[in-house]
Amino acid sequence: MNKILNKMFGEDTSWTHWQWYKKFFNVTVFKYLVTWFAIVPLFAKILSKLPKEISFKPIDVVYTITLELPFYWELLWISSLLFVIAYLLYLMYCPQFIKTYSSYKDYKLHYHSPRWLSWAAKDIVSDKKEIDKFFKRMYKKEYLKPCDFIEKEKLPRVDIEEKQSTLLFTYDQKKYIFSMPRLKDGKENKNLTEIAEREVFWEVFGRFSSSKRHIRLIIIGLLYLSGIFFGIVLIQNIWSALIYFIK
Repeated sequence: MNKILNKMFGEDTSWTHWQWYKKFFNVTVFKYLVTWFAIVPLFAKILSKLPKEISFKPIDVVYTITLELPFYWELLWISSLLFVIAYLLYLMYCPQFIKTYSSYKDYKLHYHSPRWLSWAAKDIVSDKKEIDKFFKRMYKKEYLKPCDFIEKEKLPRVDIEEKQSTLLFTYDQKKYIFSMPRLKDGKENKNLTEIAEREVFWEVFGRFSSSKRHIRLIIIGLLYLSGIFFGIVLIQNIWSALIYFIK
């Protein structure tokens, strides 16, 4: 499946990641498509019995008002429908982590304890599709340590200790731990903790952002189709205006 997707859309890059969709769906102008989707069927029903033209003669001149739109409203409605479906998929499948934080600065504004990253990392190591890359990068940065522990509970899990919150999990049939905040000589080292907090945040962010690729590509496919139909309506409007001025 990934080979087929790579041929259709190319390699997975940041412009198809969840943070791009977050920025896109926050653009106010696109939200009008949601409004159009909701109101068009209502107005179509109300205006369905009206004639395309209405003529009246207030004095000696006959005036004609054309009620027909210069474009096919059905196309604009289809465009808005595709957009709404894409938006609903985004709401359903975009990781809450990405919805909440756009950057490390956003994360810091929430004033989380460094311990919180142990819980965030737990969600990543629980995902079989994301754990591989996360493990390799975290292990290379020496944030993970091999450890022998008794599996009292289902793994992965987070143990709350006096000075740290420790994530315990298995990878390739071996046991590892990740702990925050970082300690030195048995005490929290603020400098090491700050560095680790920043580094681990971006590792977690990256894995959440690139997760659920199939859903992300379905969304972008829907947005492309929505754009095509919207483009047709836009061309119709431009053409109608040109014809008016030419005449």
